[in-house]
Amino acid sequence: MQSLSDNELWASFRTGDRMAFSCIYNRNIKDLLRYGYRVSCNQQLVKDCIHDLFLHLWLHRENLSDTDNIRFYLFRSLRNRIIQNNKGLSTVAWPDVEQMLDKVFSDLPLEHTIIEQEDSDDQIKALRKAIDRLSKRQQEVIQLRYFHDFSLDEIASVMHINNQSVRNLIHRSICQLKEFFEFAGWLFLLVFNHINNN
Repeated sequence: MQSLSDNELWASFRTGDRMAFSCIYNRNIKDLLRYGYRVSCNQQLVKDCIHDLFLHLWLHRENLSDTDNIRFYLFRSLRNRIIQNNKGLSTVAWPDVEQMLDKVFSDLPLEHTIIEQEDSDDQIKALRKAIDRLSKRQQEVIQLRYFHDFSLDEIASVMHINNQSVRNLIHRSICQLKEFFEFAGWLFLLVFNHINNN
């Protein structure tokens, strides 16, 4: 099962293959939990929504449409369920800011120099504070882009907004981060390059 493409795995699951269903769950559960906890801090709500999502998938498998990106399908479905069950989204949590720093700076030529500086703890604290000042939608768009590597089009679909709105959200987020985080100039250049290349 591990060697199957998303198309093949999804097709097997839709025919009632329990092993395929189990594989889809195991491949995605950790990322779904991490993403869900950032959309809502209500952990029980997130777990319930994931449970309901997989129950719905199994019960309605024969009527589901094809997909070549299971992860994207699950993220979008989970977000919809969380929003339906919690109209006032809780504050987004950021327990893994260190990982975000690594991802954001991974393409920069001075990556190791920047991250390994003695004051990196202070930089991480500054980034946490800066992210906390962003709106929930700005936090979500950055999280989808840098934690889960979704494309701009995929983010637009998950968040139910158009591509230009995603670009605007990222741009505004980076501009705000520049005010609080001393390396945000590097961050802006990286995101600007991502936007231009997609």
